[in-house]
Amino acid sequence: MFEECYKCEQGLECKYDYATLKYGYWWKWRNESHKHRYVDFLNNLLAPFPALIEDDVEYPYPIPTPFRCLTEESCKGGLDSECAKGYEGPLCGVCSSGYYKQLQTCKRCPSKKWIAGQLSIIAAVFMIVIAVSVWASKTNKRKGEEHSLIDVFLAKSKIIIGFYQVTYGLLEAFSYIKWPDSLQVIGKYSEVLQLNILQMAPFHCLTPGLNVDAFGNLFSMMAINAAAIVLSGVAYHGRKILIFKNQNLEEDEKARRVSQTKEVVYRNLFFFLYVTFLSTCSKTATVLPLACRTLCRDEKDEFCFKYLKVDYSTRCHDSSYNQLVILAYISTAYIVALPLATLITLWRQRRTILPPTDSETSQNQGSRTELITGLRFLFESYKPRTWYWELVEMSRKVIVTSGLILMGQQTRTYIGLTLVIAGMYGTLFCWMRPLQDLSENRLMSTSLAVTVVNLVIGAVSQIPTENIPAPIDPYMDAAIFNILVIGANTLVIGLPLGKMMSWRVGNSISPFL
Repeated sequence: MFEECYKCEQGLECKYDYATLKYGYWWKWRNESHKHRYVDFLNNLLAPFPALIEDDVEYPYPIPTPFRCLTEESCKGGLDSECAKGYEGPLCGVCSSGYYKQLQTCKRCPSKKWIAGQLSIIAAVFMIVIAVSVWASKTNKRKGEEHSLIDVFLAKSKIIIGFYQVTYGLLEAFSYIKWPDSLQVIGKYSEVLQLNILQMAPFHCLTPGLNVDAFGNLFSMMAINAAAIVLSGVAYHGRKILIFKNQNLEEDEKARRVSQTKEVVYRNLFFFLYVTFLSTCSKTATVLPLACRTLCRDEKDEFCFKYLKVDYSTRCHDSSYNQLVILAYISTAYIVALPLATLITLWRQRRTILPPTDSETSQNQGSRTELITGLRFLFESYKPRTWYWELVEMSRKVIVTSGLILMGQQTRTYIGLTLVIAGMYGTLFCWMRPLQDLSENRLMSTSLAVTVVNLVIGAVSQIPTENIPAPIDPYMDAAIFNILVIGANTLVIGLPLGKMMSWRVGNSISPFL
């Protein structure tokens, strides 16, 4: 009205000759005086008889830069950029007291009984797995079999666990996509397989003053891994002392039981570290300097601030961050060391496949028996020529989850890049066929295909930043998406269950034939 016309930028709602912040976006005024001056300008603009003094008909400062919020419903928009209930901080990306974050959404804290029950179920599952592992190891030793039933079970389980871990990682990396509700539900329950205690049971909900940020999540994962290693060592040495104190056992029997205990400890420890590895990678990637995002209050702001993309309560490059980021570098060393040590061990396992040529080689093989048995679930299912494939699979999962955290932006380009990587790996897997068992090859191929389907769904889903109009019949589209998502994602766990049921039916009928 008083001057030239300007283009209505993304995130702004322009009407009546002025601009305000759109719903789902956030901005920050440089100071309160700038905001009050803009309010006075708008009031004069809408007045029936506006004042025409120079200070009344112009706004001399730039309008704040709008940023899209992590979840659309968290930001109310408007001049004051208010956050919805349960949200606060920059981009309304921080959960208020009494709330916890789940896939970028702040949920109200559960009751203490719910948290205690969740932890009890997790502890019970781990105790059952350990008990079954001990029982299977003893049974395997008595029968003199080389391959244990628990090794075969863990080898198959890691395919399913890996698939749902990747599914959760993709939903977290591409949280700006409006995923179908059914896939979000699958991602919610897949979160349990990350074995992040603070996500499964938010301890900060127990104490109102306790706040767990991105570094707290990383510290918890490192503490869990360290505790698993320490407890495994304590359990082994405690069992070893009890065995040697038993006067009723011969020396050979003591040595056999100690070796058996070492195998059980190695197997459970390595499998636990394998399951938590992907979560450790993602938590490490979220606090590295590359995972920071710059927020400027307006286009002329010279003092911009950097925040972690996954935790806008943590400001990058201040004194506290520079001290805590050392923890991330230590975790990075662990992330590199664990696969490298596994590669060296599996390389030695590949050499032990060949018959020994001298007594020294045979002696070296005997000294590595327990360690190789503990790692057997990594190469149990693979052909001898593809003994290394589990490390390739681990690299694929790290790239499509943690790698996206470091370089991902809120565009379809990165979804397409991930889709290309997933498609190329699936093609390579089907060409190599590294697994020995045909059913496992089918299970792995199915999980890779479903991952591609999930990415395709993400690629065609709505991204609020693009301002693409909603479909004509959104309910029909949502129904089709949900049917496709549920059918595809349950197929991964349905294949092994179906094979198990058919095996049991076959064993039940065989005596009568």
